[in-house]
Amino acid sequence: MKQKFNILYWWGFLIIYLEIIYKFFILKNLFSYTTISVIIFCLPLIIIFTLLSSLFSEKINKIITYLISIFLIILVLAQIVYFNFYSSIFSIFSLTTGTGQVMEFYSAIIKVILRIWYIFVLVFIPFILFIIFNKYFSYKKIKLKSTFKYLVAFIISLFLIVLDIKLDKDYYSLNRLLYKTHSPVLTINKVGILNMEIIDLYRYIFKFEEKINDSVVNKTIYDEDKYNVINIDFDELIKNENDETINKIHKYFSKQIPTNKNEYTGLFKNKNLIFITAESFDTIGINKELTPTLYKLKNNSFVFNNYYQPLYPISTFDGEYMNLTSLIPKEGTWSLSQTKDMNMFLSFGNIFNKMNYNTYAFHNYRYDFYDRQLSHKNLGFNYMGCGNGLEKLMNCNNWPNSDYDLINATSDMYLNDDKNFAIYYMTVSGHLDYNFKTNDMSNKNKNLVENLNYSDSVKAYIATQIELDRAVELLINKLESANKLNDTLIVIAPDHYPYGLSYKEMNEVSEFDRSDLFENYHTTLIMYNPTIERTEINKYVSGIDIIPTLYNLFGIEYDSRLFMGSDVFSDSEGLVMLSNRSFITDKVKYNSINKKYTNLTNDKVTDKYIKEKNDIVNNKFAISSLILDKKYYNLIGESYENRSK
Repeated sequence: MKQKFNILYWWGFLIIYLEIIYKFFILKNLFSYTTISVIIFCLPLIIIFTLLSSLFSEKINKIITYLISIFLIILVLAQIVYFNFYSSIFSIFSLTTGTGQVMEFYSAIIKVILRIWYIFVLVFIPFILFIIFNKYFSYKKIKLKSTFKYLVAFIISLFLIVLDIKLDKDYYSLNRLLYKTHSPVLTINKVGILNMEIIDLYRYIFKFEEKINDSVVNKTIYDEDKYNVINIDFDELIKNENDETINKIHKYFSKQIPTNKNEYTGLFKNKNLIFITAESFDTIGINKELTPTLYKLKNNSFVFNNYYQPLYPISTFDGEYMNLTSLIPKEGTWSLSQTKDMNMFLSFGNIFNKMNYNTYAFHNYRYDFYDRQLSHKNLGFNYMGCGNGLEKLMNCNNWPNSDYDLINATSDMYLNDDKNFAIYYMTVSGHLDYNFKTNDMSNKNKNLVENLNYSDSVKAYIATQIELDRAVELLINKLESANKLNDTLIVIAPDHYPYGLSYKEMNEVSEFDRSDLFENYHTTLIMYNPTIERTEINKYVSGIDIIPTLYNLFGIEYDSRLFMGSDVFSDSEGLVMLSNRSFITDKVKYNSINKKYTNLTNDKVTDKYIKEKNDIVNNKFAISSLILDKKYYNLIGESYENRSK
């Protein structure tokens, strides 16, 4: 009988093949030098799996080979499906805490699988062929002499990895990604999806702290009459702190440039605020005839031409986190939930509470979903959702539930009170799946969209936005009836784009190409008050800019250095940061994966400028992560509050 193939060949093929599939279809940069780096990082895995499937009898080795192969295939395919939703990877933390939430939307997952069926075929065909022709592979127990050869090969592969790390001089180099920065997508680009899983497991078990780059900005004392700043004594904090990382955070904030006060500072001082994070709210859902109220609000008062809402791994919850805290979510955890035992003195619930406002938060889905009952209470809200009182005021048995019913059930709670109010809503009517079978809001408004010349999924999505439009119309009418509309600023921001639709489906309606890395997140922010004349803002802004902008508008004394976003009306440069650390400024769109950029002005963009912006972006991610890891606000909260009295 002819000599059989060493099982090494199967592992070499399978592991590299899976990485190529991920590179080609997800990262879309297979023909890049980083592919060589990924292959180098595959070498130790190939040797390890070869040894694991060669230690026992032929029968057991064969079973091990099948089981590991199936595990790797399912893992990679699961990550591919997940990326098609959230533009990131799921972490070990997600597997241990969020599986139930994900499986509630299994029909949407099936839709994605059907959309990318060809990837599943490409992945499974080699494995099926392997099963058919498995008799041509050897599963014999490895001999001691061969083990030594594999050991030598393993050492050589590690040497190649070390050499690869040494030679990589990119801004997000292998050295930085492995030892200083937690950016899964950028790391996958250079080490592959399987090695990223190993890294994620290691960091989940042993923890990982991001490293801060030394700031190039010199420490300066700013005039509080001209800047949104509170001169916190960081020198004193540093002197009394023994933790080196916390001192680096102190130093970072002490060197940041605060935003300037401006003509809009205090415009809404002592007025009311209603802030809505609207589920899957997007420009494609705004229509002059079908959603006239949203159309009116979008095109009046403050009009943001370059608003982006990047998607982060925990979708809605991370969108809320950015909108409510002006911090960047930390990958691999529920960031907003992590704040539940931290002094959130900067949250608008707590700040308006101290100003004797009524501060309510409402959510027309399960009140304890993502532990909101803990995080929102700590943010200073009197929080109500389905399950802790809201179900007594409205029907909570639909899926999704009605935003109109939410406003109708709750608005009198604050409109009938003489006190000022700062209200937060997290809506749910716009939630996927977008169809007329299982989506109650799509069905409710089906007759209004059935004649549109769009696919059924797009029509179903627009139908959900009609429900949001009716809710906002009701809110405005109630405010007007209570003679409080002119004294109220209405803010409506998305949590994320409607990822329940494919790029092709969104492009049926969108004025932007939704398959573009950046333009997929180009959407609408509403800040409306009938007394404000139409004012266009062209600065590039995102969800993390909302809170500092509101604090400036309401004349709140705050330290703008402590936020990752900035007041959009200040003279600071616009900055939008995607989860993979690509970014947009007022000058450039920079892709962190392929390191290419698009110049947005006639000014020359230098390498120095790109590096400076990468430094800023990298630090903002690191600082946001460390604020959670070190519970930094607990340390600075007392100092801040004492100084701000």
